[in-house]
Amino acid sequence: MKNKLTDFQADWAAMPQVEKEQILKLKNKTIVVSGHSLARCLCYALIYQNETRSLGCKIVLAARDKSLIDEMFAELILRDDFDFVDYNSISEINKADFIVHTGFCNERISDFSEDFKREIKLAQDISALAQKTGAPLILLSDSRVYGNPKPHRIYAENEYADLVNTDAANVENQLVRTIEAMFNCEKKARGFELTTLRTGIILGAHSGIESFLDPIFKAVAEGKETSLFNSKQKYSFVYLTDVLRSIIYAMNVLDRNQVYNTAGINSTVSTATIAAVLHDVYGDAAKIALTDGEELNHSPIATGKIETYGCSAALKLETALELCVMSYMKTTEGMQLPNTHDGRLDAIQQIQLAYLLEVDRICRKHNIKYFLGGGTLLGAIRHKGFIPWDDDSDIMMLREDYDKFCKIAADELPANMSFQSNKTDKSCFYEFAKLRVNGTAFATEFAKEHKTMHNGIAFDIFCHDKTANSRFGQKIHLAMTIFTRALVFNKWNHRKTENGSRIQTAVTNLCVKLFPIRFSLWLMNHTISFFKRKKNAKYLYDGMGRNVYNGVFPINLLDKAVYVDFEGYSLPVPEKYDEYLRFLYGDYMQLAPLSTRLGCHEILLCDIGKYDGLNK
Repeated sequence: MKNKLTDFQADWAAMPQVEKEQILKLKNKTIVVSGHSLARCLCYALIYQNETRSLGCKIVLAARDKSLIDEMFAELILRDDFDFVDYNSISEINKADFIVHTGFCNERISDFSEDFKREIKLAQDISALAQKTGAPLILLSDSRVYGNPKPHRIYAENEYADLVNTDAANVENQLVRTIEAMFNCEKKARGFELTTLRTGIILGAHSGIESFLDPIFKAVAEGKETSLFNSKQKYSFVYLTDVLRSIIYAMNVLDRNQVYNTAGINSTVSTATIAAVLHDVYGDAAKIALTDGEELNHSPIATGKIETYGCSAALKLETALELCVMSYMKTTEGMQLPNTHDGRLDAIQQIQLAYLLEVDRICRKHNIKYFLGGGTLLGAIRHKGFIPWDDDSDIMMLREDYDKFCKIAADELPANMSFQSNKTDKSCFYEFAKLRVNGTAFATEFAKEHKTMHNGIAFDIFCHDKTANSRFGQKIHLAMTIFTRALVFNKWNHRKTENGSRIQTAVTNLCVKLFPIRFSLWLMNHTISFFKRKKNAKYLYDGMGRNVYNGVFPINLLDKAVYVDFEGYSLPVPEKYDEYLRFLYGDYMQLAPLSTRLGCHEILLCDIGKYDGLNK
């Protein structure tokens, strides 16, 4: 499956915006999916997760006929983790842990009478299956259910607009309402659990889900003139990834027997706004004329309810539109989202490179061994430079070299750079050191809360420390590292720990409250470097970075350095970079999903000052 999907299908099938722990809750479950285009997409995503996360799900697709299979991959029917039944054979299904019915969600009416009869019978059959198996049922509906919206009104789950039943223009609204009503009647009669998800207008590149915007996307991709009706009202849009995320949350998190709206970030807009966003991104290629036209049958929807469960949308409208336009372009090679960092990404990478070379000069002068690390190492091997959408630089050292660099860095750096650590900056409590470019600002939502801390463009400097040789010792060392880091992080940010068992959470929060932050910082630093004098150490771990959760790796992976091309310069990487990168990322040559190619950080404050236009 993974190798047969297009880049755009693989993007939403990978569900990169869904938390790993939520996906793993579906391990070994049997999931019955019924419907058409959206159902097919959900099947793709679940099979993709089976392949990439060893999820072990059994997926059963129920559809009108085998034409949906023909639109998929014929060999799917041969898979052990996939079965197909037509609607007439739903009663033959004997096992289900979850049932997801996408039904008429974002589908168009072809023949009202036939569609109506089919959907009503299907509601009865799917409901009977839910009763038979005891599986909770998730019903996908959409914003047509609300009726004809009032001006400037956005509708919550229990609010409805007027709907004239005798008006032929409202038949789609009537059908969507009737389907929901039928399922609710069946729920009361049969006693199964029902969760209803109402989506905005779904956008999904290469998904087969049709949208009135598809001709617009194609025209913009080809630079051709096109027209779009100028709506008087707003509509809510949502990218397919966020719909899939809502479905996963409906399985695992959301309260049952409730209705939830789902839409994208800042995605309730008029068609004029759609045209303006496309013009902002693609300039003169977006030749869109606004014309008179009939309004759609969709209403703008409020999403506050589902957000209270932690299921906030992940993709902005601009990103969704960019993905859809890109899907009509002739080539996807090296493709990334075009409008990241407000057009500053190239300049940021130029700054990063200039000062990375300065760090290299200092390390050569003082005989300090270092390696490109993290995404910078990955970029060196896969792209011979920066990952095209990356916005920071990482280097890594062993403890002896790290301590040496920290001692001499402040004196060696040029005047326009600062060395930052939890020892040199009283407002900084990061585990690792950073180099900051003075006169710039580059702050995430987290960093912007600490205004007294230097928040310029940064290089991260990580130390990979020795750990115990025994598995038990490693387990204790990693657990203590994570615990002490939590003490510092939560004290610094005035947060409470919510991970782990109730006892772990209670103990951590009590220690956060009792310990002064400087004591917790001392404890963290000594925990990370606890084995630094160990002579026969066989393993290292990333005690300062996010890869601490990957566990330990053999010390010989960071034994020797070799030099590779990085943006035209020769910089050091581990000789065994292949083993190290596989430890970090698995198949590291596989590009990140398209929707994640927005840079590593959600930057809320960025000012590159006088360095704009800096040459390599």
